[in-house]
Amino acid sequence: MSNRERPGPSPSGAARLVPGAGTRGGGSRGAGLLGALAALLVFFLLLLVAVQVLFNLHADSMVTSAGFEAARVVAGFDRAPDRCRAVPTGERRFREALGRFGAASSIRLDWTCDDPDEVRLAVAAEYPTVLPPFLRGLTGLGRLDRVITVRVEARR
Repeated sequence: MSNRERPGPSPSGAARLVPGAGTRGGGSRGAGLLGALAALLVFFLLLLVAVQVLFNLHADSMVTSAGFEAARVVAGFDRAPDRCRAVPTGERRFREALGRFGAASSIRLDWTCDDPDEVRLAVAAEYPTVLPPFLRGLTGLGRLDRVITVRVEARR
C-alpha cells in the first residue's frame, strides 16, 4: 500500500480521507450472493425442464408402443364389424400396457375401424408433469397427440 492510499495526515498536515480505504469491497458487499442465488434458481428451473422433457420422451414411446399394439390386435380380425367389436379388447390392452398412466382419465382414444384396409387409432393424452404451474403453459410440453394406423392384411 503506498502513501497515497493510506488515510492519515497529508503532507500539508491536514487529515485527508481516501474513499473506500477503510472498507473491503466498497458498496458491492453481498452482490455475489444475490447473483449466485439467481444463477441457482435458473439452474434448477432448467433442470426441471430437462426432467420434464425426459418424462415426455418416455410417455411418447410408451403411448406409441401401447397404441400400436392395441391397433394391431383390432386389425387382426378379418371383417370390419368384427374389428369394431374388438375395440374394447384393444382399449383394455392399451390401458394394461400403460399401467397407472393408462388408467388415468386424461387419455382419450378415438378408433376408426370400419375401413376395410386399415385401423386408425387417435390418442390424446396429458403428460405427467414436474413443472411448477407457471411454467406448464409456457413450455408446450404437456400434451400428446398421436395417430396410429395399422394396415389390415387380407388372406388370399
